[in-house]
Amino acid sequence: MDRRSYLASVGAAGVAALAGCGGSSDSQTSTTTLPPDTVQCDLVDYAFEPGTDSALEIDAGTTVRFVWKTGGHNVVPEEKPADSDWEGEPEILGEGHTYDYEFTVPGRYHIVCEPHVNMGMVGDIVVRDTESTTAATNDSA
Repeated sequence: MDRRSYLASVGAAGVAALAGCGGSSDSQTSTTTLPPDTVQCDLVDYAFEPGTDSALEIDAGTTVRFVWKTGGHNVVPEEKPADSDWEGEPEILGEGHTYDYEFTVPGRYHIVCEPHVNMGMVGDIVVRDTESTTAATNDSA
């Protein structure tokens, strides 16, 4: 069993064991309720979830909320579309930090956590062009 599978199974067991335990509804809401057209990407241990094991695929105009579930991370685009001016969140920050960014330029973004890149903390975000998707859908109708 690889490390991620093991951690996922241990984490699932822990969540099940803690279900119904204390905690304010505000803290639970803030991590589960997202604004419209927003998706969440967690920075946890040595992975972007989603992003590391499989690309995070979104439509242009979608906001990604990056959430530091563990500390000592940053988000830096190592590769991005030529028209994009996104610089990421280069400061190394602690658990609980959030950073929102609206991806408007279609293409593939290869992201890394600089302190943990050698431990495999890399990921991909694929931003689909909604205009060509809409045009293709309309053409087939």
